[in-house]
Amino acid sequence: MVPGLRDKNAYSFDFSLLKNHPKLLFQTKVIVYLWLNFEDQTKISSKATRYGKFKSALNFLIEQRAECLSELQQPMLLNEYFEQLAAADESVSTIRQKLIALKKASHFDTLLPFQIGLSDLPLQETLRRVGHKRKQQTLVIPPRLMTCIYSESVALIEEAFSVKDELSSIKQQELTIYNDAKEKIEQKIESGIWKWLQPSKFTSKTAHQKTVTEEISREARAGRKKLYESSIKQLSIRRFNINSYADWLEYKRQLMNASLLVTQAFSGMRSSELLSIEIGDWFSTERDGETIYKVRADSYKFISGGVKKVTFVVAPVVFSALELAKALTESERTTLKYNELPYQNHLWLSQNKLSRMPVPVRNRGLNSRYNNLVRHINAEIEPGDLEELNIVNPGASMKLSVGQLWHITSHQLRRTMAVYLRRHDLASAHDIMYQYKHLSLTMALHYTNGATDAALNNFTPTTKAHDDSVIAYWEAKTFSSQSTLEESAKLLGHEPSWSLITNCMHAKACNSGILSSSPLSKELKHWAQERLQVIRDQRDQADNKALNQHFIQIENVLRKLLAEKE
Repeated sequence: MVPGLRDKNAYSFDFSLLKNHPKLLFQTKVIVYLWLNFEDQTKISSKATRYGKFKSALNFLIEQRAECLSELQQPMLLNEYFEQLAAADESVSTIRQKLIALKKASHFDTLLPFQIGLSDLPLQETLRRVGHKRKQQTLVIPPRLMTCIYSESVALIEEAFSVKDELSSIKQQELTIYNDAKEKIEQKIESGIWKWLQPSKFTSKTAHQKTVTEEISREARAGRKKLYESSIKQLSIRRFNINSYADWLEYKRQLMNASLLVTQAFSGMRSSELLSIEIGDWFSTERDGETIYKVRADSYKFISGGVKKVTFVVAPVVFSALELAKALTESERTTLKYNELPYQNHLWLSQNKLSRMPVPVRNRGLNSRYNNLVRHINAEIEPGDLEELNIVNPGASMKLSVGQLWHITSHQLRRTMAVYLRRHDLASAHDIMYQYKHLSLTMALHYTNGATDAALNNFTPTTKAHDDSVIAYWEAKTFSSQSTLEESAKLLGHEPSWSLITNCMHAKACNSGILSSSPLSKELKHWAQERLQVIRDQRDQADNKALNQHFIQIENVLRKLLAEKE
């Protein structure tokens, strides 16, 4: 409370949300004290308003289990806060005020033992960044394309899983052939038999090494050909044409791509979490007679403890993908152990050439891998995909065209799973918050934007068959106009007890709708009676014919609702 004010409640600095967080409470009070006593040019009312905006960041830090204001300057945490601002239904002006409050809180960093470190935060650039996150929400893969990409990936994995031991053995033989060839060439160089390949004959070490590698590959060629004829060609593989050694190399790449995609698509992991999986991180438990499949991964979202192992519940096919990846990268781990190099327990390893040491798959390479797989599957966009896309990502289809390949990203897999679960009522927003390791429900709801619209869009009520549970329905395209839909939605209210009709009225693509009888039907009817007169008044005042007709349609629905016997 600010002393000296005539109205003691006019400008309140309420710290109650911090009562269980003593360190944050102390730091916040210090900043407010400095604002009040060392900013003479700013009105107290403006400072009180600023504090109200600053509480947004305080609430976020509490959700993140942070203990100090300085933790907000960590890039991953700050980006999460920006994502939360983008997800919130607030004006640009409000977001701007919240960012200014952060900058003002950082103004006294040089005087304090703790630093927020955001005094140089570029305001306009950050606003554009937050606005971009809001406008360009990650696309949800349309159901048909999702089925196409996921089912083919799963099929590749399941077929390869049945011969994973043979695949691992072939890869180990490849390594042996290469090492034998390498030893032969090196002996010829060291013994002086190949004088032309001595290092002194080359202008640089790089040129010498390149020529040596080419000779090793040439020496290994006969062994690889024999391996192809005796083992690779005999594999029981039908989903991939392996007609040459080059096809075999491509097949291995696509199996790793499919394993990565299936693991991420059926777990909802972030890319960093996916790529942190090590050997032994997957296990199962029993519950009520059912097997629950789980995977451990590193998460960077729990700031108070730094990197932390978290557990994801996954689909059974993820275990097949992980076991297959383990078999495919066994030779890489053998190489790392032999050379006493790190990543010996890493699952996702890449070795494009046997002349190079294996390295972990990197985050920046995931999208390239996934799109390589999409090209192999030939997942092209069809007209129905664009229609579906407009429901969950309005306007996104403007940038896409029929016949082009779907451009997939790792984050699409994460959002697609969230929307799918909510669309089919397989998980609540809280379930998604837990599975996705979100630290606020706001982010979980942001990920599932459009799920309700998609679910309602697929519903077509039967008009011929009599159903006692049906109270009222309206025909397809009744609410085809977005503007009139928004106008009528304002009249229909947002109370949870009317969620059925409210959801229908708010759906961006509500082609048809229905009200079914439930324990809330009496409330709905009471509400309909109150609203009927309001709708009639609005109809009479409507300034255009389309809106007038729209109110008449709503009035008819309400009258049907009231005509049904209780």
